[in-house]
Amino acid sequence: MGTLESIFVHQIERGDIVLAVVFVLLTSYLVYQALRLMRVEAFGGRFRPVSRLAWEMCLLLGLEQGYEFTRGHISDHPEVALPNAYRLLDLEWRHGFFVEYRLEQFFLHFRTLMNAIDAFYVVAHVAVTIGVLMYLYAYRRQYFWFTRNLLIVTTAIALAAFYLYPTAPPRFFANYGFVDPAVLHHFVSAGGSQPGSFTYNPYAAMPSLHVGYALVVSWGVVLAAQSRLVRLLAVLYPLAMSAAVVISGEHWFLDVVGALVTVFVAAA
Repeated sequence: MGTLESIFVHQIERGDIVLAVVFVLLTSYLVYQALRLMRVEAFGGRFRPVSRLAWEMCLLLGLEQGYEFTRGHISDHPEVALPNAYRLLDLEWRHGFFVEYRLEQFFLHFRTLMNAIDAFYVVAHVAVTIGVLMYLYAYRRQYFWFTRNLLIVTTAIALAAFYLYPTAPPRFFANYGFVDPAVLHHFVSAGGSQPGSFTYNPYAAMPSLHVGYALVVSWGVVLAAQSRLVRLLAVLYPLAMSAAVVISGEHWFLDVVGALVTVFVAAA
């Protein structure tokens, strides 16, 4: 793959936002520690909570990046992933809920709305997850540890599933009416996990970790929040993400079900 520097530059050029955040957090933490060792008074105890938050987020996002790179290096097996996807499609068809392509085709008539859905798919996955974790660490720390640990275990289970049951997403099935968002230059192609990236694996659809992460952070907020409105928004968030991953052609309905099962197994 090359040196660490070349890998870092390669990923940043492909929009790997999380890797950039990890770099900023790690740099900030190391600068703070260096200034403390130099006994710079301005960087005394009052900045320690911020430093600890930066370190915790750096560790967690660093683990997430480790998962991304590992997922990206699971061997591509289209001869396995495509038949697996056909099995899901057939199961949905036989039970009367294979409607993903109709949803996508309907929303494609509303280009601005479709772009908004694609943007939500990309941005919310990163911003909401990081934002909730930072809030919990700063204000409701007892729930931060629960949410963090659940994210880690959920990710580990999903990684095993990607290896054992590689699955192609709906966007690969133009013969069934699906349109690849990348063809229409939607925002779903943004971020580090795209063709040419070291974290790219097109056959990691089952389960949907976008939905899985949404469920985990929603769970954390429901436990931590005192406001009914905030709890309601937390409940609605994974529902909105579930709709987004299906409408955008990135996941099957059964991938969403798989995410639900993964999270609850991780929590058991």
